[in-house]
Amino acid sequence: MTRDAYVTLVSSLPALGPVLSAKHPPINRVQLQRRLRLLSAEHRGELKAIADLLSWARLPLLGTDAALVARAERLIPRISSPTLQALARDRLEFRTLIAALRRRQAGQDSPPRREGRGEAWGYSRHLRRIEANWRDPTLGVGRIYPWLADARARLEAGDAQGLERILLEESWRQTERHAIGHEFDYEAVAIYVIKWNLLDRWTRYDAEAAAARFASLVDAALADRTLAHQTLADIGPSGTAGSTRHAGKEAAA
Repeated sequence: MTRDAYVTLVSSLPALGPVLSAKHPPINRVQLQRRLRLLSAEHRGELKAIADLLSWARLPLLGTDAALVARAERLIPRISSPTLQALARDRLEFRTLIAALRRRQAGQDSPPRREGRGEAWGYSRHLRRIEANWRDPTLGVGRIYPWLADARARLEAGDAQGLERILLEESWRQTERHAIGHEFDYEAVAIYVIKWNLLDRWTRYDAEAAAARFASLVDAALADRTLAHQTLADIGPSGTAGSTRHAGKEAAA
C-alpha cells in the first residue's frame, strides 16, 4: 500500500477512547474487517496470525505452555515489522507473569518442571529470574513491572474484576508505547486492531461470570495438581498436570 492509501485507511478509523470508560467500541467488528480489506493479502494474513497468537482466550495459563512458546518462537521472527515483533514479545512476557502468579496462587509452590527436552512453560527474557524467585511476591521482577504487586494482591483477594482492570489498562499502555512514531503505516493499523480487541474485551466483560470462572479456575488447578501427584506415584517423574484457561468471557488480546 502507498502512504496515501494508509492515510485514507487510518483516517477512516474512529478514535479509540480510554479502555475502561468505553461502553462499546466506536466501530463494530464487521465494519472494521471491511476496512481492513484495503490491506495487502500478506499484511492481512500476518495481522490475523499476530492476533491469534496474542488472543487472551487462546493462552493456557496453568497447563503446559510449550506448544504456545514454540509457536511464538516460530512466528515472531517472521513478522515483517520490528515494532510488531517487539509488541508481540512484550505481550507474551506480560502473559507469562500472570501465568506464574496464577500457578503459584493455585498451589504450585515451585516453578513448572520442564518436560522432555526442557521446553519452556512461558515466554520471557526473564524466565530464569522468575523461576529462581518463585516465592518472591513479585517473582523477582517487581521493579521492572511495577503493576505486578497490585495484580498479585487482586489475584490473592479473589478480585476478578479488579485484576481484569489492571491487566487491560497495562496492556493498553503497553500497546500505546509501541504506537509512538507510527501514524499512517501498517504498524498504525495493526496497533489499532490490537487496541480495538482490548476495548471490545472490556465492553463485553461480565464481572459475575468472571468471578465464577475465577473460582472454578482455582478449583480445577488444585484438582489437576492432585491428579498430577497421583500420576507421578504410578508412572514416575514424567507425569504432568492438566491445564485450565484464564478467567473471563470470550476475549481477544
